[in-house]
Amino acid sequence: MLVSAILMAVAMLQAPNLVAANTSAHAHWVSLVLMWSVCAGLINGMGWQPRSWPVRLLLFPWLALLLNGWGLWLTRSYFLG
Repeated sequence: MLVSAILMAVAMLQAPNLVAANTSAHAHWVSLVLMWSVCAGLINGMGWQPRSWPVRLLLFPWLALLLNGWGLWLTRSYFLG
């Protein structure tokens, strides 16, 4: 999970036009969802386990991993050239 979150963060920082910009085919909410998944992926990938149930639901690791995979698929042209 940590590796996918780092790769997604690099892709979003280096080529934001692939995710959500005026030149992208995706809406701006896609960028917001992918930024959440990067944050949740980094938090869970580093091994932090929240104790309260609301925070556990907010940072659900399986959803973050799924969304990071979707984001990596959206930005595949950055990695594949």
